[in-house]
Amino acid sequence: MEPSTPTSPSPSNIIRLDLTSLTPSPIPTSSPTPILSPTPIQYHESPDEFVQGGITYVKRAIIARKDFRQGTSHIWKYGLQYIRDSDKKEVYYCHECRVGKSKQELFVINGTSRIRNHLEQKHQIDPQSGIKRKGSVRKSIIDQQKDGAASSIFFWKESVEKFKELLIRWIVYCHIAFFQLENQYFRELLLFLNPALLNHLPKAAKTIRSWVMNAFISKKQQLREDLHHSRSRISISFDLWTSPNPYAILGVVAMWIDTTGMRRVTALGMRRIYGEHTGENLGSVVLELLEEYDISGDQIGYFMLDNASANDTAVEFILKDLCPWMKSKQRRHRRLRCLGHVINLCCQAFLMGRLRNNQFNPVTLLDPLTYLGRA
Repeated sequence: MEPSTPTSPSPSNIIRLDLTSLTPSPIPTSSPTPILSPTPIQYHESPDEFVQGGITYVKRAIIARKDFRQGTSHIWKYGLQYIRDSDKKEVYYCHECRVGKSKQELFVINGTSRIRNHLEQKHQIDPQSGIKRKGSVRKSIIDQQKDGAASSIFFWKESVEKFKELLIRWIVYCHIAFFQLENQYFRELLLFLNPALLNHLPKAAKTIRSWVMNAFISKKQQLREDLHHSRSRISISFDLWTSPNPYAILGVVAMWIDTTGMRRVTALGMRRIYGEHTGENLGSVVLELLEEYDISGDQIGYFMLDNASANDTAVEFILKDLCPWMKSKQRRHRRLRCLGHVINLCCQAFLMGRLRNNQFNPVTLLDPLTYLGRA
């Protein structure tokens, strides 16, 4: 049985006949005929602010007046207004660039022509209707992958701060010289990982130094607040050390229980000692450091120190200043002896017996008969 012949032309034939009757035949091309989508795609919420090229950009809607209204042009379906912090000019933030992980062009808004051209050339959005052409999606994705290199070309502000924190920690803990960040090969490594890193990497060692100092000041302030909210008294331990230079360095450590109930042990600082190593001199340096952290007499606990007589004088000097209400017996009670030092002295006394210091030779301990003969 033969198929029935349609009595009326199909819709496709009607369109073809109408087109050929009104316009000349188009020249054949290899590119597909663009198909317009009815509505633009939905985008994720854009950030309130971000950093690109070392400049902060803030969303216009956040700081706008109540009567602020977005324009009616189709470009606002694909982007937003941001304020550039450096000169307070309004710039255009493109949602399509964010989806494709491409660098934001951030055109200054003094018209829509440049933005329309950008949307048409880079994202295949019709400049008249404002509708995205589906036929060119494949090419657009390829271009976006080339531009974005599978990573974001710009950082959010939180990411920049995290990058600085990790960089400073690496420099400090690994004893990295500041000038190493100017090294060409180090920068090439970061460029390979993410080109956007170079925009936030300092170009001079002086910048790194200021970063480290600012981080130190911030951490010190945080430690001061933690000590202020301590759930226990703050006990102190300090010791003097002579470097090969030779410099006399005094290290001071604080021990306390924080608000979470955890035991904390933190170095308060290291200070160079000038002059004689007397108890008053050591005590004045420790007292100055305690005042930097606002540690008062009501917060001070005990002092765990070596058994040197200068440390007795130092504790007496500190407590007289911090706790003038204390009596001499109470001040002595706050001075604890180093248990490790006590054990060491006990072991020496046990090994030496009644030998005098000038008669003691560790080699003779290896021969019991020699040792017993002298005892």
